[in-house]
Amino acid sequence: MNNRAPLMISFAIVAAMLATSLWAWHVLPSGAAIPIHWDIHGKPNGFAKAPLGLFLAPAVTALITMLFVAIPVIEPRRPNLLSSAKFYHAVWIGVVLLMAVVHALALYSMMHAGAGVGGVIIPAVCLLMIVIGNYLGKTRSMFLGGIRTPWSLTSEYSWQRTHSLAGKLFMLAGMAGFVAVFMFTLSQAGEILVSALLAACVVSVVMSYIYWQRDPDRQTGDIAPG
Repeated sequence: MNNRAPLMISFAIVAAMLATSLWAWHVLPSGAAIPIHWDIHGKPNGFAKAPLGLFLAPAVTALITMLFVAIPVIEPRRPNLLSSAKFYHAVWIGVVLLMAVVHALALYSMMHAGAGVGGVIIPAVCLLMIVIGNYLGKTRSMFLGGIRTPWSLTSEYSWQRTHSLAGKLFMLAGMAGFVAVFMFTLSQAGEILVSALLAACVVSVVMSYIYWQRDPDRQTGDIAPG
């Protein structure tokens, strides 16, 4: 798998996050509390002081990048992962971009006390879910990506049908959350998004079993890595 493009993009994003953190370190008041965690309503509920608060997100983003680099090496069904490269790279870049957005919003809300960031974080998460959903149905069976249940991993039919359905459900969940931001309060929009995603996951897991039952070629013994 050629990971050069997402790797270069990730390095550029991490470098920009580090540069922003270094700049903020020199302009923020001493002892300033920096948001590092938000609840489902987009309200900060966890804080840290510099340097932890400034460099935690860039460090986590760098670790996430290294994880995405390592997964193709340790994935037992590597040929299938290679066939799912568009999905893999879309998720990789999407997650790194989301981390960058969260980091930027954390600094912004620190410098502008009382600024709401839920109106940006929730749509950003919704967009990521839509992107993931768009590619999910095009994936091949693998251990380190997708809807991994005992049934989807032991039946190609179950995997394909489950991920085709899950892709649509994730896109619908993302669109529902995105629309909810403009129609309801941010708290309600966050609850709608989380509820829709949980429903999509539960339905996908249940349907993976139903599809597995319908497959006459399903495996019933140990899960093979090939």
